[in-house]
Amino acid sequence: MSDSNRQVGAKGEEFAARYLEREGVEVVERNWSCKAGEADIIARDDDALVFVEVKTRRSMQTGFPEEAVTQAKRRRYEKIAAYYLSQKQTASTRVRFDVISIMLTGEQQAFLKHHRDVFACGE
Repeated sequence: MSDSNRQVGAKGEEFAARYLEREGVEVVERNWSCKAGEADIIARDDDALVFVEVKTRRSMQTGFPEEAVTQAKRRRYEKIAAYYLSQKQTASTRVRFDVISIMLTGEQQAFLKHHRDVFACGE
């Protein structure tokens, strides 16, 4: 991944974290890594532990950002969630998988769409 793409991704993750906090969602972890991969954001929303994949684009040239969340990415997020839950020893917690799609429209502006509960384990 190029430095430019990393910067776009980091900017999108910052927008997403600020959005979640404004919505009353507690951001618990950012860029949490394990051997299965990395979760962009892990948050707590009421009784749910939410694993959030953030997809950011500067243009529509490659399609909508959320279209980049493939079946393989979904399976990876399931494994990441399993590792997180086993390491944090979180008792019977409801798990939700969200995608936040961000289209950058300016230096400090973006169009953001929050896709809640986009998939369940095993889908």
